[in-house]
Amino acid sequence: MAGLGAAALILAACGSDDDGADDSSGDDSTEESTDATAGEDSGSDITLQFARFFGDCAEDVAGVTDVSQAGTECEVIQILENAFNAEDNGITVEKIGGQAWGDYYTQLSTAFAGGDVPNVAVMHQHRLPDFAGRDLLMPLGDVFDASETIDFADYAAPAQDAATLDGTVYALPFDIHASLWHMNVDIYNEVGLTDDSGAPIMPTSPDELIAQCETIEAAGYQCFAHDWFEFGVGARLYLALVQQQGGTLTDDAGTAIPDSEEGATALAFLNELAEYSDPQQGYTDSQTAFLNGEAAILHNGTWVVDQYNREASFEYIATNVPDLYGTASTWGDSHMWVMPASSNEDPAVAAASTEFLEFLYENIEAWARGTGHIAPRFSILESGDLADAPQRSNYAETASIAGLVPAVEGWAGAWDALAEELNATWVTGKDQQAALTDAAARMNEELG
Repeated sequence: MAGLGAAALILAACGSDDDGADDSSGDDSTEESTDATAGEDSGSDITLQFARFFGDCAEDVAGVTDVSQAGTECEVIQILENAFNAEDNGITVEKIGGQAWGDYYTQLSTAFAGGDVPNVAVMHQHRLPDFAGRDLLMPLGDVFDASETIDFADYAAPAQDAATLDGTVYALPFDIHASLWHMNVDIYNEVGLTDDSGAPIMPTSPDELIAQCETIEAAGYQCFAHDWFEFGVGARLYLALVQQQGGTLTDDAGTAIPDSEEGATALAFLNELAEYSDPQQGYTDSQTAFLNGEAAILHNGTWVVDQYNREASFEYIATNVPDLYGTASTWGDSHMWVMPASSNEDPAVAAASTEFLEFLYENIEAWARGTGHIAPRFSILESGDLADAPQRSNYAETASIAGLVPAVEGWAGAWDALAEELNATWVTGKDQQAALTDAAARMNEELG
């Protein structure tokens, strides 16, 4: 745990965004504000407060500045921080926080309320409206235009969309992380579902996927696995299937419409797919079934690619979620960097924060290489520089087809409500139309 001035930015292990905040005040040693630390004397060295999750591993990689030595998200970002601080530029980055993301946004809100605000902070795309909508973040469009390093036009469309709210750019995208299809090629070979090159045949419709599942089950394997009830993974696939039909989760007025025709179709198919899976499997159990060679397909994210590449005892492929309805799409989100407005009022501090963003921009490839996430810049995607990284070329297209959740305030609570209602249909047998109706009511209550 790490203090953030009077309002501690305490980051707990993975949990709900709605977990309660620890509002206890810090002691006198943590009372110094960001502005006093970073910009009281524009001619002096500047210390930037850097709020993030991804875990704490500073001791494990102390003094390491070579990102190729990293093996986890935490180690990549910590080594990048080490490397920046090793430069002789008069700027020091001081990490605050660092644990998992569960309580991060509650505690970040507490920090803003208390006036002790970081200079640079990590933020998911789906959380940007909650902070930019309250004018807490510095618009960055002019900053990027003036930069000789950052080329915002180099970002793929999903990344640009993630960083933009109502036409204003508020963030520097660091990645696109998204759902993928993780596949056991040995099973596909055994049941005759590979093409002449030995690659699994990807289904192009719901009926084709179900037919493949029937073939796989007949051979004694589980066809499909994913977390059915713990972390909203079913809702991620539901979002992808809605978008593949050309649908959305909100209308033009920002009203949640999970009970649309596309939503009903997607939910019906997910319940059909559950018959070729095990809805009692959560995140760990589904992953274990896949890595043990019991399941042919696992729906999970970019963040596990390197782990599976190391641990799978079978031929493993990670690839794009198949297009079953005519429009390629998968659930996606983005880790981004923002500059809070109140802590960057001093021009010298803002310039230092911008220099740190430029450094992070230049290291997007290193982040992608070390984490499995997608580097959302065309210059990186098209260069082939990541071709030697495990599996990356198999799912590079995901950077362009990732479908982000609606950019509206209150979406985190609305998403939790949607996931709970969808889960109830395949876990407890709740009527599907009733679940969608209830989801719409609960989501719109969260959206206000």
